[in-house]
Amino acid sequence: MNSFVNPFMQQAPRPVFAHAAEIKRWTRQALELDQKVVISVNEIACPQPDCPPQETVILVLRAGNAVKLSIHKALADVSEADVIDAARTAEALEP
Repeated sequence: MNSFVNPFMQQAPRPVFAHAAEIKRWTRQALELDQKVVISVNEIACPQPDCPPQETVILVLRAGNAVKLSIHKALADVSEADVIDAARTAEALEP
């Protein structure tokens, strides 16, 4: 069994699915959504030169309505403040 420890790593990496669950919780709180609303969190890569290499996309799916929140960071780097900022932007865009 290999027990190599990277001395340059600041902290142990968190499982992505656990952080995605946190992002969903932050989104639900920021937008005051009930448990019936479906939230999807995905990280996508963009090969275009004018977009960030990784982006976290949050889809909020309500009956007859979908709202997309984009955060120009890797999923593992998204903070609660990022989600709150994205939610404010999405609320400003809604009619």
